[in-house]
Amino acid sequence: MPTMRPCFFRLPTVLFLSALALWGCETPIDVSIPNAEPVLVVEGRIEPGLPPIVLLSRSQDYFAPVDAATLGSLYEGGGEVVIAVDGEPVVLDELCAGDLGPEELLLASSLLGLPFEVLALSNLCAYTSFSITGQEGSTYALEAILDGDTARAVSKLNPPVALDSLWFEVPGNTDSLGFIYTHFTDPDSLGNAYRWSAMRIGKDPGLLYPTISTVDDALFNGLTFEFSQFRPVTGEDFEEGANPDEIGFYKTGDTVIVRWDHIDRGAYETIGSMEEQLQAQGSPFANPSDVRSNIEGGAGLWVAYSPFVDTVICIP
Repeated sequence: MPTMRPCFFRLPTVLFLSALALWGCETPIDVSIPNAEPVLVVEGRIEPGLPPIVLLSRSQDYFAPVDAATLGSLYEGGGEVVIAVDGEPVVLDELCAGDLGPEELLLASSLLGLPFEVLALSNLCAYTSFSITGQEGSTYALEAILDGDTARAVSKLNPPVALDSLWFEVPGNTDSLGFIYTHFTDPDSLGNAYRWSAMRIGKDPGLLYPTISTVDDALFNGLTFEFSQFRPVTGEDFEEGANPDEIGFYKTGDTVIVRWDHIDRGAYETIGSMEEQLQAQGSPFANPSDVRSNIEGGAGLWVAYSPFVDTVICIP
């Protein structure tokens, strides 16, 4: 009678041989990422009652470091920017941080949304004109020229669309932590698009955007509904001593400025594309694709923002 031997005695041998086979098949893979030719990058905005702000730069190598020390060299002077307001062209003036006094730097810091200290230590150049201010219903066609390259873009300043009401609510049993809720009626005209941002007074450095900040009315045109927004995550949420349970929540006692911008279709598609790429970084299931831009002949974003602004005091 043959002797029966348990098969599990063979398992270590099989695993050992499999490991040897896999180890022997490992081949180092050297991936070479080609350097793309730098393109002209335009970053600009205009909103009601304020002058346009335009920055010109060149696209950077993927692995190039970007910090406060390199900021001034990224945004170049020596360009020419023209904005046609409903067909009437106006040449923008070049203003560089190194040519501004303290009061002018403070104003530039507010308009650009950059810290005063960063501007004071750089020679960042921007383009603007105080002879132009944003007017609802106007169309702004931009042309930027830098070192022989030309980029063009168009954005329309739509009328603001108000949020019906906003309030703070604590869901479930989260004690003092909650979200901002909104009651909203979308105009009965298909094609509207919006962008949300918010800032806690005394806590956030400025208006912050959530991971996905844009939405269009393809699914809710003309409807009235409620929606909620979490608090945009900041670097402070991951500092030593921070409470991880508070990530994404507003707290009882916070005072929050909410901004709801009406934007045109081109700006919506550009911002949405950028945010999708940022959200997909590191995901092995994300589809590789180029980020869209409303800049013809370059990259970046030219957008006319039309804001509705309100304040929420976080009291349940």
